[in-house]
Parts: sequence; structure tokens; C-alpha cells
Amino acid sequence: MSMDCLGLLCLTLRTGAGIKSTLDQYYGANEHPVAYLDESFDLAHARTFYIVGLAVVKKEYLHNTRETLLDFYDREALHAAPMYDRREDTTLRQATELVARNHDGLDVVVCAPISGDDKTGEAARRRCLEYLLPKIQDELQTGLFIFDKRNLMKQDEYVASDLRRAKELSRDTIVYHCQPSEEPLLGLPDVLAWSYRQDYRGHPQWFDPMREKTEVKVLGAPRRLI
Repeated sequence: MSMDCLGLLCLTLRTGAGIKSTLDQYYGANEHPVAYLDESFDLAHARTFYIVGLAVVKKEYLHNTRETLLDFYDREALHAAPMYDRREDTTLRQATELVARNHDGLDVVVCAPISGDDKTGEAARRRCLEYLLPKIQDELQTGLFIFDKRNLMKQDEYVASDLRRAKELSRDTIVYHCQPSEEPLLGLPDVLAWSYRQDYRGHPQWFDPMREKTEVKVLGAPRRLI
């Protein structure tokens, strides 16, 4: 392959068209429920925390659920925090109810405290993923995990790689990062994680629509090596 063709291929893979093609390939080869993950965290206050929300969508419901989310917010991806900042309270409350209706009782929220030496929350995030990924794969045979694209992409891949080596994840498990604009189904864990954040801070009304059908796991403080 010439350098020009290689450059064109790399450019294509970085574009929306390339990402859609990659997602289509993953979805086409997948026969099990797909897991979507997003986070919310607080590093600034005395009670720090890292929250990872995981929403599961069965393969047969992917298209209809995606279209439902797009139709709700004028074909835009759901982002709870900006909606709250813009004081779109009524729409946001409706969004929490929409997310509550569009899952099968398989969603999970994990919350971990952030230790004083974990300046970025990366270690707390890792603990959340180490709990979540094997659990969901073991219970639902999920092998495709779609993450909201953040700065910790490589770290997430390291976590998955370590879990594969420990035989806690299957070798063919796929961890893929993209933007909500590229996969609107990431709006599900976005709203889920943000709503639990409000609940954790003493504002339960935002999480109430999802509470009954969402499993919540609060991890203890990490053990210190002596």
C-alpha cells in the first residue's frame, strides 16, 4: 500500500464515516447485548467520587432505541450536564424518564471513592471498570463495550488487557471509544451516571425514575499496601 493510500485510510478511520463503518462491523459481528459506558466524577470537593454508568441494550433493540433518543432531543445526542447548566430542567427530567423506559433492568452504576493520592481519579475509574466489565460479560455474555471518548482511552484499554490476561475477560472482548455524536446510544449512560451523581450529592429526584431497575454498587476505600 502506498503512503498516500495509507494516509487516506488513517484519515477515513478518524472521520465519522470511518467510525460508523467500524461500529457497523462490530455490531454486525455481535450477537449479544452491547454495553455503553460513561462517567461522572468530582475531584474538587471533600467527598470525592468516581461514578461509571453502564447501560445495556440488546442487539434487537439497538436501532429503535437509538432513534427514540434522537427523536427526543431534535436528533442531537443527550448530554445531561450541559442540559442542566442551561436550566433545561423539564427536558432533562423527561430525559431521565425516557432512559428509564429504554432499558431492560440490566443497567449498573458503580461508584468509588477517590483516594488522596489519586489526583486524576484514574485509579478509581480502573476499580469501577475492573468490577463492571467481568460482571457484565459473565452475566450477559457481552463482548462489546462502547465508551464515551475521553482522555483515558489508553488506560481503559490497559484495564481490559489486564483483565484478559487474568482470564476475567474473554480474549475477543472489544473496548471501543467514540463520541456520542457518533453513537447516540451513549446518551443512556451519560444520563444514568449524571443522575446518580445528583443522587449521591443529595438530590434523589433525578435518579428516582431509574432507581428501581438499576443496580448500584458502591465500592469501599481501596486497600493500602503496608
